[in-house]
Amino acid sequence: MSNNPVRICMMADRHKLYDDRIYWKEAISLARHGYSVWFILASDSDDRGVTDEGINFIKIKKKVFVKNRFLNFFINTYHPDGLYQRMFKEASILEADVYHFHDLNVNRVALKLKKLPSKPKIIYDVHEPFPENIIDYNKTTGIKTLLKKCYSGYIRWWESRCSRRYDVIITTEENLRDRFAMTTGNNKVEIIFNYTDMIPGEIPGLKEKIYDAVYSGGITELRGAFRILETVKLVVREMPAFKVLFLGSFFPPQLKDQMEKYAAENKIKDNVILKTEVAYKDVAQYYRQSKLGLGIFLPVPTHRIILQIKIFEYFNFGLPIIGSNFGHIRNYILQNNAGIIVDPEDPAEIAKAMIRMLTDENLYSSLSKNATQASANYQWPMMEEKLINIYDSLVGIEIKTE
Repeated sequence: MSNNPVRICMMADRHKLYDDRIYWKEAISLARHGYSVWFILASDSDDRGVTDEGINFIKIKKKVFVKNRFLNFFINTYHPDGLYQRMFKEASILEADVYHFHDLNVNRVALKLKKLPSKPKIIYDVHEPFPENIIDYNKTTGIKTLLKKCYSGYIRWWESRCSRRYDVIITTEENLRDRFAMTTGNNKVEIIFNYTDMIPGEIPGLKEKIYDAVYSGGITELRGAFRILETVKLVVREMPAFKVLFLGSFFPPQLKDQMEKYAAENKIKDNVILKTEVAYKDVAQYYRQSKLGLGIFLPVPTHRIILQIKIFEYFNFGLPIIGSNFGHIRNYILQNNAGIIVDPEDPAEIAKAMIRMLTDENLYSSLSKNATQASANYQWPMMEEKLINIYDSLVGIEIKTE
């Protein structure tokens, strides 16, 4: 696809510029194959420019009109100077051939873009089961719970209704693919698995692993933050030098303080390292310094659907996994014999698995070898080829010249 001037506009209101999937995989892959890639996103400040990798970006400040977040969202949606009106304005000025968006509320912009005279193609890239997220990640009681369920049902209907207008729906796993295929048809829905593009390698001079276990990704209570801490409290009774690394963003931000307090009160402060997210290119070095990977997700509907990227990253670095006994993580562990599944709500069972894996050299070696071998099946270049094929078939016969 040489000398192809097709312009693509990625859009997001909840992801950062250097997101691992949007930026480092999809945008970079498309740019490498000759597409002109732009990324419009919500941010804390207005900014625009070009990254070192050649991706054009436009950051739009999400203004705070009022303190109430629900009312503020409403204003940002409909106010002439609100986030979504400004996103639409910037996106329409670009006159992109394809608008590829990644977050639920950007549907409000995408529907308007679809009506532009240039008749652009629209791709909806669905990362999460949003209706389930609304229920699982918003704590409520009483009448608010009923309202939350009603809102979740509305979002499921609205998202499905919007998707019928688009040219391609991309999902990250099979459950969401099937959900959208029911309303849009199988020929419009594709899966682009969030496989890894990290290079394992070795750290020069590293003679011994620093961390016994690592958890990487969004850190929340529902993703097992406190279950892991409870487990560490049990493990150190037999392995006093045990160390676990949490690497990622804490949600909500005060969770980090709560975890530090728990670690101090239970005398495991030296055993728990809490590190906020680092640059994507630097994540690999922490995997190289770790012995095993953790995926202790609590059994809520969202976690029974999503396919966690960390599975493929752990495999890629030969890290045996201790993961929940349900969903995708269970299936990938068992299919590849690359870890131990546990009840995520039972710290004693998790601790037993950790100790067994770290003290049985033959078991650890076997599981690590299996993880490394399995990783060959879960590499991003396989998905890059599929992504490029989707784009080529979508716009290949409608290429414009600038």
